[in-house]
Amino acid sequence: MSSLSAAALDRKHKLVVFASSLGTVFEWYDFYIYGTLAAFFRKAVFPAGQ
Repeated sequence: MSSLSAAALDRKHKLVVFASSLGTVFEWYDFYIYGTLAAFFRKAVFPAGQ
């Protein structure tokens, strides 16, 4: 394997790691927003008198 090919492979690995990390950040952000807003939606969907 030439050094150019190894560099390209290394670049592809970095791209995969970056994309995977970005997806994980979005997933945790979504979970955080859901967890934060769940208390507010609970009061709107399930009123205390019922």
